[in-house]
Amino acid sequence: SISAKTPLCWSTRMRIAAGLAKGLEYLHDRADPPVIYHNLRSSNVLLGDGYQPKLANFGLSKLAPYEGERNMDWGRVWDSQTCAYCAPEYFMTGRITPKSDIYSFGVVLLELITGKKAFDHSRATGNRLAAW
Repeated sequence: SISAKTPLCWSTRMRIAAGLAKGLEYLHDRADPPVIYHNLRSSNVLLGDGYQPKLANFGLSKLAPYEGERNMDWGRVWDSQTCAYCAPEYFMTGRITPKSDIYSFGVVLLELITGKKAFDHSRATGNRLAAW
């Protein structure tokens, strides 16, 4: 049994990261039509047997823009926990692309590597891990 305070070994962390990358690759490149997940954060990653990650909560997911359409504008989500995973261009435009999911994946990857939360009010150098 692993407690919440026991750090995961590197191979387990990398297994989780690789599984998430494969999931995003499927949504962006192999799903027909492609899907932008738009809600990748650690709390939406369920771990199955062998720490196999599964994406959960597709409530904000949308079909990717059709060919020739550049972005989609869905308004802004201004929840501090969610914003910690949002790409900077999303803050500026409210538009997302598959690249927005990749930015969020990078934040989750930082969480896996550092063991720190994406958003922490007590962090002296900035609340967002990506700004750390």
